[in-house]
Amino acid sequence: MARPEELKAFYDGFADQHGKIVETLRPLTPEQMQLRAAPAEWAIWQLASNMVGGRMYWLCFMLGEDDQGIGPEWTGWEDTPEHSRTSAELIEALEKTWAVVEACFDRWTLADLNVEITKDNFWGQPVTISPAWVLQRVMAHEVHHGSEISLILRVHGLPTLMNR
Repeated sequence: MARPEELKAFYDGFADQHGKIVETLRPLTPEQMQLRAAPAEWAIWQLASNMVGGRMYWLCFMLGEDDQGIGPEWTGWEDTPEHSRTSAELIEALEKTWAVVEACFDRWTLADLNVEITKDNFWGQPVTISPAWVLQRVMAHEVHHGSEISLILRVHGLPTLMNR
């Protein structure tokens, strides 16, 4: 199905942000992926990992979208700090989860975006959401963590494409 023309700028903006995240992470060394804003804060790799998990949680777990064969082993990496991830691993995870996002964009109509569902969240609490709400949530989450990554890189004199 063709994407609604009315949402072209929305979809294009999200795709642009995704591309900037991927290209910002691509040249980072394992040592640079360990950089963080402060000792108790998440490292760059953990922030990017949480973005992957956010896509999977909201789109696949909460909305029931097809995970494109990714599976739960691709989520929660940020919660295991002793097993840090490389930029290549995170780019692969971001690209795989982007395929989930793209599949939703290709299938959802304008009417679909406002269909509400009620589902128990990870903590067993009922939550009423719609695809439009989920997309806004995922985008805001990625802008938030993308900005954190961008700030960490700038503080350390490293280049970033995000927030430009």
